[in-house]
Amino acid sequence: MNHSQLLQIEQLSVTFGVGERAFRAVDDVSVSLNQGEILAIVGESGSGKSVAMMALMGLLPDSARVHAKQLMFNGHNLQTISAAERRQIIGKDISMIFQDAMTSLNPSFTIEMQLGEVLRTHLGLRGDEIRRRILELLDQVEISDAASRLKAYPHQLSGGMCQRVMIAMAIACEPKLLIADEPTTALDVTVQAQIMDLLQRLQAERGMAMILITHDLGLVAQNAQHIAVMYAGQVIETSTVPHVFQSPCHPYTEALLAAIPEFAVGQKRLQSLAGVVPSQYDRPTGCLLSPRCPYVQDQCNTPPVMQKTPFGQVRCIANDLSALKQAQKMKELV
Repeated sequence: MNHSQLLQIEQLSVTFGVGERAFRAVDDVSVSLNQGEILAIVGESGSGKSVAMMALMGLLPDSARVHAKQLMFNGHNLQTISAAERRQIIGKDISMIFQDAMTSLNPSFTIEMQLGEVLRTHLGLRGDEIRRRILELLDQVEISDAASRLKAYPHQLSGGMCQRVMIAMAIACEPKLLIADEPTTALDVTVQAQIMDLLQRLQAERGMAMILITHDLGLVAQNAQHIAVMYAGQVIETSTVPHVFQSPCHPYTEALLAAIPEFAVGQKRLQSLAGVVPSQYDRPTGCLLSPRCPYVQDQCNTPPVMQKTPFGQVRCIANDLSALKQAQKMKELV
């Protein structure tokens, strides 16, 4: 782990259930992140994005079996440290903004009580110190007239306001890594832009690293430096953000980009891949995309390994699309 590397996840897998009914929701996921960088994890619903990060946080139920070759954060091995040491890190040095702020906040407690619990648990603040810090945090996340909001319950606030409270809770202990899981879900377009502007500002001011979990490639283009694309529980491509939009290396990444309206100007219909994501009981023996891939070859019956590209890695038999397209043309000519 180099001196600037904050997070190193190698060969992470998460399995639910046992025996023949066991389902691997996350399969051989490896990502890394340096201090102060923003990594976007993208993919369809059910691709394993949130489950992988919940495994990092230690928030999965007992029914989940988590295995990893390496799970390192800021020099700490999260697999070998004690439960008490892990609790000191999770919520303080690594914090998470969950998908739906309206259901993530406890409806039975006021905003002041919920923010206060974080400050008491991780920073040991008491009395007036807590109130002062809460007002600072609410001001930082641009909640107007913060003092009048302290006694409010979540149902008395708008969705955008609840999301700002969740962000305040997440940054309360000045974390080194902030995980934002679909931070703009269920918010209208104007509020989405405000929330992302806020997160960008806080990240830049504090020098935090951030993992942005999303299926919105527009957010990725505007906010992230690096990207990991997931499909059916696997990371199928990693790259830098400018390069992935200009020259994707995996057929699935190409298909995701082709489905963006801005990339389909002049076309009558958006492009789409035939078929569906494989379920627990119909997973192909080789590449998981092979039943849907427009460039499928005979070698795709063997599970592909990650191989290097100029800007990252790709899980495919070829490390660039031009080689696949050429092979497909030759196959059609035969």
